Amino acid sequence: MNNTQSKAYRCPIALTNKAKSKMREAGLDERSFFLLEKSFHVYIEKYPQSADGLVSAALFFDIERNERLAGKYGRFVVVFHCLVKEDGFVATNVTTRPTHIPLPSNWRISADLTFDLNVQGSGQLPIGLLNLIHNMPVAQESSMYVKKRIASWEGYLKIQEQSADIPDITSRYSTLLFNDDFSMVKITGCELNEKEWKSLKDMSVKLKGNDQEIGKVLKANRAASTVEVEIHSYMEAQARRQRLDLPPKEVIFSNFATLSQLKRLRQGFKQLENGLAANPELERLLFENKPPVKEVKAQAKLQFHNRLNEFQQAAVTGAMSAEDLYVIQGPPGTGKTTVISEICLQNAKAGLRTLVASQSNLAVDNALGRLLATKDIRILRVGRTESIEEEGKKFIEENVGQYWKDHTLQEVSSKLSARSQRETEIEIEWAANEEEQERFQQQLARIEGELEAKKKAQEQYNEVQSIIEEHNKNIHGVEQGGQVVQQLIQKTEQSLRLLNDTINKDETFLVEEPDHDLIQKELEDNQQEIVRLQDSVALQVLQDEMNELTQTIDKVSAERETWKEEKKQKEAITDRITAAKKFDSLKWIILEQNLTRSLQVQSIITKLDQLRERINQLDKLKEYNEKINPAISYLEQLLGEKEKYSNLQMQLKNISPVTTTAIEIDQFLEKLRSELKGKSTIHHDRLEIFLKGLYGRRHFIWQKADVLKLNDSDKKMAQEALQHLKQELIGQLQPSLDENKMMQQKYQREMAEQTAKLTFVQNKHAQKMVSAVIIPNAKELLHEKEAKAFELKAKQEQYGQAKLRVEMNQLKREQESLQLQQAKQKQTEIGVSLANLASIIKEKEAEQAPLHDILSLEPEKEHEEVLKKLASVSFTRESLKQEKQRLPLFQEVQGMWQSLLKEANDHDLNEIRKLYVKHANVIGTTCVASARKDFIENYPIFDVVIIDEVSKATPPELLLPMLKGKKIILVGDHHQLPPLLGNDTLEETLQEMAEESEDFEGKAELKKLLNESLFERLFKNLPKHNKTMLAIQYRMHKNIMETITPFYMQENEQLQCGLIDSDLDRDHKLASLHIQRNNHLLWLDMPNEPLFFEERMKGGKSLYNPAELKRIGELLKELNEASAEAKQAGRMEINEKKSIGVISFYGEQVKRIDRMLQQELHLPHLTIRTGTVDRFQGMEMDVILLSMVRNHDNNQDDIGFAKDYRRLNVALSRARELLVMVGSTKMFTQRTKNRDARKMYTHVFETAKKQDGLRTLEEVGMNG
Repeated sequence: MNNTQSKAYRCPIALTNKAKSKMREAGLDERSFFLLEKSFHVYIEKYPQSADGLVSAALFFDIERNERLAGKYGRFVVVFHCLVKEDGFVATNVTTRPTHIPLPSNWRISADLTFDLNVQGSGQLPIGLLNLIHNMPVAQESSMYVKKRIASWEGYLKIQEQSADIPDITSRYSTLLFNDDFSMVKITGCELNEKEWKSLKDMSVKLKGNDQEIGKVLKANRAASTVEVEIHSYMEAQARRQRLDLPPKEVIFSNFATLSQLKRLRQGFKQLENGLAANPELERLLFENKPPVKEVKAQAKLQFHNRLNEFQQAAVTGAMSAEDLYVIQGPPGTGKTTVISEICLQNAKAGLRTLVASQSNLAVDNALGRLLATKDIRILRVGRTESIEEEGKKFIEENVGQYWKDHTLQEVSSKLSARSQRETEIEIEWAANEEEQERFQQQLARIEGELEAKKKAQEQYNEVQSIIEEHNKNIHGVEQGGQVVQQLIQKTEQSLRLLNDTINKDETFLVEEPDHDLIQKELEDNQQEIVRLQDSVALQVLQDEMNELTQTIDKVSAERETWKEEKKQKEAITDRITAAKKFDSLKWIILEQNLTRSLQVQSIITKLDQLRERINQLDKLKEYNEKINPAISYLEQLLGEKEKYSNLQMQLKNISPVTTTAIEIDQFLEKLRSELKGKSTIHHDRLEIFLKGLYGRRHFIWQKADVLKLNDSDKKMAQEALQHLKQELIGQLQPSLDENKMMQQKYQREMAEQTAKLTFVQNKHAQKMVSAVIIPNAKELLHEKEAKAFELKAKQEQYGQAKLRVEMNQLKREQESLQLQQAKQKQTEIGVSLANLASIIKEKEAEQAPLHDILSLEPEKEHEEVLKKLASVSFTRESLKQEKQRLPLFQEVQGMWQSLLKEANDHDLNEIRKLYVKHANVIGTTCVASARKDFIENYPIFDVVIIDEVSKATPPELLLPMLKGKKIILVGDHHQLPPLLGNDTLEETLQEMAEESEDFEGKAELKKLLNESLFERLFKNLPKHNKTMLAIQYRMHKNIMETITPFYMQENEQLQCGLIDSDLDRDHKLASLHIQRNNHLLWLDMPNEPLFFEERMKGGKSLYNPAELKRIGELLKELNEASAEAKQAGRMEINEKKSIGVISFYGEQVKRIDRMLQQELHLPHLTIRTGTVDRFQGMEMDVILLSMVRNHDNNQDDIGFAKDYRRLNVALSRARELLVMVGSTKMFTQRTKNRDARKMYTHVFETAKKQDGLRTLEEVGMNG
């Protein structure tokens, strides 16, 4: 919403005393402040509306845009808190705030304002500004909306905060034991207390004497006093060179990095709450069920720089066309990184700056490493240098100057070297060009001769062809004429046959039917009977009409009387209202008749009630006056006997009224009576007090009576109000009276009309009685006679038509017989004409035969081709000429560049670095690093933010780079696993939380994420123009891919294999006892029997399977021997090592595999990496061995984490060439309780079986 207005608004402003005081406290001069700038650039923030409906806002004065203001008061930002009125701003308070807090936000608008001080009331706020403020959101409400929505993500942070706030732990140690590839170290002899041992998990590790962290704690073994640490990749080289084990042999375990990360994540929440996202709609895009994405602009034609398949092209085009949010689902091996690289190139070409972010450094560096080295791309990798992978290190700030120089020097040198040989090449090409031109000219002359000959042959051919076509046209006309004649003959013969049949039929009818005169006589008799019946029916109709009219008249009369009676009642009420003398009488009529208490009526009643209340109060005052007077007289009588009474009389005249109530007067009199009765004599002073009290109360009553006393105007007002009330009530009744009168008149008219109708019908009935009688069933008899008349008329008409038809058809038969004879003669003539025309055409076709050979040649194509070649030769000649002229200039400029680059010193490289960093347009960093203070200051906003591996990051991590992007592109796969929290899966975290706390707030949100991640919700709910799925994978052999295709069947596209020849491209080259060259998917089935069952680690929750562990060891030995054999046979390079990933659903099984690899196995021909399935997400290897662990006969238990289809999808999709699963088929396809889990494992089982990849233990043992 941070839109700057193009013009300054002139605004009246007034300051309250508080605002003026606050300005003085801040050192601001009221008058001079508003004269500092001609117009002030301010940010406006709207406050919630107050209870009285007033709008208020804060005006933040921008010290960056207001230069003179900054020069005088640049130490702070001035904020005016104002009421927003139509006639101007009213500043109610003035505050200041620190300058480091950003002013622009999505909840504020920016505007240029010119202030007119203290002219409020005479001016007016511009309508444009009022509309802006009216339409902008209330900042507090928007912030609360975001806060409420983002609260659902709190669970992620609370989990990490539970274990993060731990002080550093320092301990001495004995030795460092490294594994073979220096990726792990075991620190022995650690001296820690019980609480410290429990806190170590996931803490970072530093060794005294070395400034850098060496890694993170994987496992702490208190009993053995050992800590296992996963070494950071950038520290492995130091470990190999034995540079880590330094005196004083002390180790520091710290959570500083985690705490720093949590602080950044919290900061992201705050930025979103404060409206500081680059995209003002970000919170709605993230949280609403249907994200309100902008309409996609027309998709432009793009020129792609990478080789992309159709789905990758669609993803890039869609991402470039989207305005705010685009989601790309990338199943395993579908080339997500290639797509990201292409989008970065397209953005750079369009002049856009892109941020590439991910949860891990590896993903960021992979994406940047794929970017093509072009002049449009300037890559910068931001982050801790030691954390950045090799692919990204050339792009870090200290290396980019050297990188650009080396790359540019290489390009320039290459082109300069090529140009030095170019002069000789141009001369050779020029001579070759002349020879080629001469050859093409000769070919052109020959072809043009052939074209001329063909042209003449075409003219002759066309002349003969036109004659043939003319004759063919004549033949066609004659044949058409013959067809017409033939059709006429057939039609005429058919018509003659029909005429003969019709004539015979009609003649037979005339012989058999009765005479015409007999039918006429019967028809006349029938007609007389019809007339008699019609008269009878008409008489009956009149009788019925008279009865109906009589009934109608009775009904109308009854209605008229009803309305007449109602009118009388209403008039009686009106008379009662007019005659009413008392207000109560009118109130009773209102209640009785349920009359409406209109605003006017209610106002009059209120007035009269108030007057009555005054009268009642006057009566009450009079009553109490009469109570007090005797008491005063009695006390005066008692005091009159005293000597001091004369002085008291003077005081009583001037006594002040005493404010009192009826209850208080009663109490006072009762008290007086009580004292008078109780004592024979009362002291003079006491009597004076009572008398003064009575006088004061009587004065109050008189004073109040004067106020309440009705004067003449009050009485007149009462009479007028009573009269107005009557008029209002009569006015309410008047419409009803008018309606009664109208209805009475209506029914009177209707009665007159119906009576007149009755008289008319009675007269008609009397006339009809003279000539007609009532015949029973006259209507039915009339219908019968009319049907008889219709039948006789039809018979009479049929007889006449038959007679006429015979005469007409006999005449027509004679005419058609003559027509048939003429047609047959014409048919003979047509046959002769067709024979003559066919003879002529045959002669002409013989003349055309020799011309066909000439016309079958096609010199035109050759002519066109030669002309193109000649044009190309001429263009090449001109190009060579221009190149020859420009060659010296190019060589001079490139030579100068080469010289400058070769001689570039450190200063030059530093200047190159500065320019490169300033103009970098593709920035790479991790999600969390994007919230570092220096990164925020240098790169506050990006045109596009691309986040890779979205599924591996938590929503708070994703939010940090999202805040920076005007457009956001998310790349991930919701069919893979949600993020790890520390080293644990979400399920493990939830299980641990359930044991520690039943009411952990974030648990519900984490459980929800297990079913549907943020990425999945967005992918499901976004319109099709804002998402796509990459459906062609290039990682794995098609046989391995078959195991995961069901996971992607729900999408619009089915997963396909992009390898042209899977067997060739993903040949593992291994051949052994159990693995053949054509095997790419194997399932080694372990029996569902006690000897092969899983076991639980002592004192822990994780599981392991000794039988599978043993089988994995045997398999690794077999693969090592097969690799050695492949090298001897020449299928593998001598120094090549087959990459093997050994993975499992359970961490304890992985630890035991690691121990076996370190202590028992020697595998020189293999490169092995181990890990849980969750840890292996995002990795790939030539061969994957999956230990499935679960195997038991406990009906109360199941297969645990392995039932999640996403975990299985990750496990199955890590292998490029060979996937070997080790586990019980019965356990996973039959015993598991979850129906979906059984279905997915059965699919894998059937796929392996179909590919001859199922191995039972008996087979393995027999062969082994």
